[in-house]
This record gives sequence, structure tokens and C-alpha cells, in this order.
Amino acid sequence: MFEDLAGIAPVRCIEGRNASKADVLFYETNGVRVAVKTYGVRGFLIRHTLGRWLIFREARAYEEAGEVNGLPAFLGRSGPFALATEWVDAEPLSSYRGVVLKTEIFDRLAGILDELHDRGVALGDLHHRDVLLNADGELYVIDLATAWVLGARPWPFRRFLFRRFCQSDRVSLARMRARFTGGDVEEAAISVGEVAATWHRRGRKVKGWLDRLRGKRR
Repeated sequence: MFEDLAGIAPVRCIEGRNASKADVLFYETNGVRVAVKTYGVRGFLIRHTLGRWLIFREARAYEEAGEVNGLPAFLGRSGPFALATEWVDAEPLSSYRGVVLKTEIFDRLAGILDELHDRGVALGDLHHRDVLLNADGELYVIDLATAWVLGARPWPFRRFLFRRFCQSDRVSLARMRARFTGGDVEEAAISVGEVAATWHRRGRKVKGWLDRLRGKRR
């Protein structure tokens, strides 16, 4: 796959929001549309630490998930700093701010999450930037860099964390559903369960602190 892209200029590029984020390059070759996520352009330190680790995690999550309806096909890694997936022609839910969406969209998202959880993959940080919707109403989940893989023989503590991340996914889904269908976001979070909502709030605080540390652009 990556040999076919050698010497071909990408038709589109989405630059990472900050120095700790990967760039995503989009290619078309021989009728195949490919999205390449790469840390190759980042500085040496980021590339060889955070970049290497996140690409490894994401590739493992895609491999563990396998073929899931609503997950772009995983096309492989190119060394330690890049991976490729199917390029889906769709827009993130974040581009639908102010638009009321059908609740059926989030029913389908719930189905995708259930299948991922059944296969031992929890996203842990589901965001509306990572949920894509195309013109035909088809839904896709992208960006598994922070996904938590249960593994074949998990220790009890890993099982505990996996359950918590699954709950966090359900809270994120409930909040997203409420935000885009006119519901109350905080009530939606609590409806999943007080423990799950508390875990999710703590996770968001930690993520906010890390984002500020990394100089995330808002």
C-alpha cells in the first residue's frame, strides 16, 4: 500500500492542531482512497516518544477491532510513525453545530460502540470531531489513538479500567446525543449512571490539563 503512494502528492492535508498531534494526508491512487496519519513531520522528540507510542496504540486497536461496520478499514503501518486507513468522504459532527440531528444517528453510533466493546476495544475519549457523517447518513468513528484494548489475558485491574472506559464512551455518546438533538447534556450524562458520569468528568479534567500543557489551540 505505502509503496503505491511513493512519489504521489496528497490531494488534501489536515495539519495537527498542535505540535503533539499528527498530520493526516489524503491520497487517491488506482481508484483507492487512503488516509495516512503521520508524525513524520514532527520534531525528533515528539516523533520518537509520543508519536511512536500513539501510532502503536492506534494500530493495535484497529487490529483488535477487525472489521466493524462504521470503522474505516485499517490498511497497515508504515514504520513506527505512520499508519493508513480507508479514506471516508464525510464530515465530523463538530461541523454540525447548531443543527438538530436525528436521534437514529446516535442509535447507530451506539451500535458501533457496542461492537467495539464486545471486541475488547474502548475508545475512552470519544469526541464529536471523531464521529463522521456523510451525505447518505452513514456514520464512521475515527481516531483510535487513545483507545484502550482489553487484550487476551487481562489482569483484574486492566479489566476494571476497560469497564470504566466503556462507561466513559457511553457517557460521551449520551452527551453527544443530547447536544445534537436538543436535550440536556448534564442530565444525559447522569442518566448513564452517577459513577460513570463522575469518571467521565474526572477524565475530562485530566484531558483539559494535558491539553493546556501541550498548548492545544482552541
